[in-house]
Amino acid sequence: MSRVYIAGCPNYDRETVEAALHASLEPFAEETASIKPGQRVVLKPNLLKARSPERAVTTHPALVAAVARWVKQLGATPIIADSPGGQFSVGVLRRVYRATGMMAVAEETGAILNYDTKPVVLHCPDSHLTKRLDAVRVIAEADAIISLPKLKTHGMTLFTGATKNLFGTVPGITKAAYHTKMPTVDRFSDMLIDILGHYRPVLTIMDAVIGMEGDGPSSGDPRHVGLLLTSTDGVALDVVATTVVGIPPLNVPPIAAAQRRGLTTGRVEDIEVLGTAVESVMVENFRQPSTGVGRMRRGPGSLRSWFNRLVLASPEASSRCTGCGVCVENCPVQAITIVDGRARMDLTECIRCYCCHELCPTDAVDLRRSLLGRLIGRLG
Repeated sequence: MSRVYIAGCPNYDRETVEAALHASLEPFAEETASIKPGQRVVLKPNLLKARSPERAVTTHPALVAAVARWVKQLGATPIIADSPGGQFSVGVLRRVYRATGMMAVAEETGAILNYDTKPVVLHCPDSHLTKRLDAVRVIAEADAIISLPKLKTHGMTLFTGATKNLFGTVPGITKAAYHTKMPTVDRFSDMLIDILGHYRPVLTIMDAVIGMEGDGPSSGDPRHVGLLLTSTDGVALDVVATTVVGIPPLNVPPIAAAQRRGLTTGRVEDIEVLGTAVESVMVENFRQPSTGVGRMRRGPGSLRSWFNRLVLASPEASSRCTGCGVCVENCPVQAITIVDGRARMDLTECIRCYCCHELCPTDAVDLRRSLLGRLIGRLG
């Protein structure tokens, strides 16, 4: 039975985070004993884009710093590494590290910030779907990985946490190619489970102190949850996290993909929850994305595609659009052009991955649902 530790962590004060972290680590002492002096340990936070920690878009630096200090106490070298959305370059990494507080973490703790943007290709013959995996070199070559996801909603996958955090191991705009090759949420979710199965982080510690509700992963609203969640099993952690915020776990496509493979039942009752009981920390009225992803239906492919296109929200550039072209560059199916200084989405080609919404630097992409979609949303 997989284990998940729930620790109360009401704020990001150093002493509070340290106490919650060390309580969380105790049950996993045997597993973390695999981290040896001299090893290079990648800390993989969610660093989606250059946003301040208060926006709740990225993993909070207080947690990353606490984990870095712990890794150094073990005699290992902590390396902070992620591939944010968009271009994977030294300049982008520098901006992201500065805005998200990672640069300050490195200065305080001595952790190394990764600036190596060289990709590598991994061959994964045992994977279910993804036999060839593009990877950030420093992550692929690490002695151990500690995943540090953020609890957030997600327009395409409903929820982003431990399972989806490792999509950040795919370099830069190569992520768009993965969306192109796997345009349906079911196939995309299968790919996420493949990536998780390949890397197998020694530990996953979720920043659920301040999560994000609504139109995550970048345009939602911060929501206090007050927890750290820790496990060696990322899928089990996501089952517990979604239960805490009132999202049925099997409504989340990556968890459903894991269930189809027999990796989880999707039931929190089948997980050994340590620390604080789930029932005592449930969050009421946690808002789901306005995309309608929670209403998606499964069935014959053509019928499902038709139904979901009617129900799911469509991206639309608002008057805030500056025509910068970030959405054009990152659209997996090249369904966006700049016309008269504003992005225009071809909805007949759009696959509803919402990369444009997720990566827009000015939050100028709105999500519009059809009348039918709004009606189904109200009816539940």
